[in-house]
Amino acid sequence: MKSDSNKHPQCRAARLIKLICEIKSNPRQTPEQLWRSLEISRSQFFEDKKSLALLGFIFDYDRKRKGYVIKKDIYLPVPDFTAVEVLSLVMAVRQISAAGDHTLAFDAVKAIKKIIANSDKRVRELLEYAIDDDVLKNRFRVDSRIVEELWRARDGCWRLEIVYDDFSQQCERTMQIDPYALFFKGRALYIDAFVPDEKKVLMLRVSRVKRIVGRVGNFGIREDYNFGQRHRHSFRVMVSDKPPQLVRIRFAPNAARYIDESWLHESQKKMVGIDGSLILSLSVSDPREVLWYLVFPWGDEAEILEPQWLREEALKIAHRVVETYGKNTK
Repeated sequence: MKSDSNKHPQCRAARLIKLICEIKSNPRQTPEQLWRSLEISRSQFFEDKKSLALLGFIFDYDRKRKGYVIKKDIYLPVPDFTAVEVLSLVMAVRQISAAGDHTLAFDAVKAIKKIIANSDKRVRELLEYAIDDDVLKNRFRVDSRIVEELWRARDGCWRLEIVYDDFSQQCERTMQIDPYALFFKGRALYIDAFVPDEKKVLMLRVSRVKRIVGRVGNFGIREDYNFGQRHRHSFRVMVSDKPPQLVRIRFAPNAARYIDESWLHESQKKMVGIDGSLILSLSVSDPREVLWYLVFPWGDEAEILEPQWLREEALKIAHRVVETYGKNTK
């Protein structure tokens, strides 16, 4: 079998873009954590920092805030957009948000709102509907007013009391949260929030926030919280405080061609056999997501090699499916 580790050297532009994204989406980390997240050396980091400063993007580490602060951003003059062009941006963000898993998609929504604000009143109403109702309300089932309040609380470090529809407990409950990060993931909008009563960070679905009761104080982000590290092993949505688990899947030759041309996860490793089959290895937070979203869609052309418990889980589900369809055909 031949191995494909999917490792490619980073070009300068890619490094600079990745650095800006990391500073914006995950500012509260130490310099050492930032270098590790970017997978670059200390000297390379400072070289790239100087390059961005020459472009007009200046940031520094604030020891009191225990994180990075953007002191100057790059100003880009906005040309005369047509309504169709702005609407195209709205639709593009909708697609990126649906498939992506990053806080930057939220900044894109805010940027489009700035463009819309300078439009003619009648055109502005049309475009505001597109971004607030079509993208946020219809696609992600969230109230734009709740989203804005969560975003302001995140920036201001305000602790909130909310009413949350907790599916796991099958009831609505009132809870206090410290909003850490808003992000799109797996076709939904989520928030990472520290819950004081449970003393841990939970990933809450924003569409289930029914009401914000009010502000109940201020908070400081925990030193052990790092958005990038927390989500790096997520296959689709789920995260875990436990170490990632190795999943190995063998794909038959017909499916292997599609798997080989696809980017599935940061940890992916591929081994292609002489018969055209392919073994895919992944290190993920919740292997059940790999089962649901990658193995089952390929049916009998995908076989789980490990872990053993996931093989057994797939077999149990397959038996239940056979029973269900068997009953309906009698």
